[in-house]
Amino acid sequence: MYSKDNKALIFHDRNNGMSYGELSKKYGISRSSIQYIVENYVNRSKKRGPKVKIGKADQRRIQTVIKQKYEKNLKCTLPDIVKELDLKVNKSTVSRSLRCLKFEYKRLPKNFQLTYRMRQKRMTAAREFIKASISWNQVIFTDEKMFTVHGSDCYYAWLDKNMSPRRVKQVVRSPGLMIWAMIMPNGLLSYQVMKGRQKSEDYIKILETKAIPIIKLNCKGKFILQHDNCPIHVSKMSTDFLRKSNIRTLDWPPYSPDLNIMENIWGYLSKDIYSKGPIKNLKNLQLKLNEAVCLFNETQNLQVQNLYNSMMTRLCLILEKQGHRLKY
Repeated sequence: MYSKDNKALIFHDRNNGMSYGELSKKYGISRSSIQYIVENYVNRSKKRGPKVKIGKADQRRIQTVIKQKYEKNLKCTLPDIVKELDLKVNKSTVSRSLRCLKFEYKRLPKNFQLTYRMRQKRMTAAREFIKASISWNQVIFTDEKMFTVHGSDCYYAWLDKNMSPRRVKQVVRSPGLMIWAMIMPNGLLSYQVMKGRQKSEDYIKILETKAIPIIKLNCKGKFILQHDNCPIHVSKMSTDFLRKSNIRTLDWPPYSPDLNIMENIWGYLSKDIYSKGPIKNLKNLQLKLNEAVCLFNETQNLQVQNLYNSMMTRLCLILEKQGHRLKY
């Protein structure tokens, strides 16, 4: 084999008027080889790569779909593109094609901006938590989330590099499951399906029959319960039950999901549930949810510890950013 540099020199000398015989003597290569190198230097064929799965026509169609959804203020995700254009490729192939076309998967803005008063409440709570030296490895974090058959409620969409992200309309209402869950310092995640419209009695029943027994089995010594300011959490009935049960709770600041590590755990579960193909019905959704929770409990213990260790950093960032939202 001859190096690229040698081939370039041979081609250069040939263009300067040297004959094939002269080139053969100069480089010690047979005349036929010299002739082959010169003739194939410019018009050499490229090595055949993998077959292109998304052609230029499909790329233009994808660009059109993204632009139309943006103009109509609709969210555009990979499943939407594949389904609307009936593409016979998987989502990762579409994702690579979009990135080659300079599209980005951008996060859309929240529904509303935090007011000055909201930010002040968040900063006050952060100072109080730091001052009280809360032992976060004793805190049980809880939260509720709706999982739907249609897909995750994440606020990301594919947009052109020059497009500014904006809030999208929720146009699809699909059946789903409202889930209450708690995460404990030992990494155990437990959940309960909430059926129908929830009242304080329903929340107390979850605490009494599900949460407290599991917490006492897994947490030796004292523990602190965290929940947000949902009406059924802070009602007089729920507050009285927690007081009589000698359960300490945190005075949680409003509009602060970024301080609750359960939000990160919802992200893990959503990714696992919705990345395994379409969900047909509620029974299939619950099966996938149960599998995702089991997998989480088996594999994500270190991640849970990292989330618990991040609490002090989050509080400091709240003060540093003057109460504005954190990326979590």
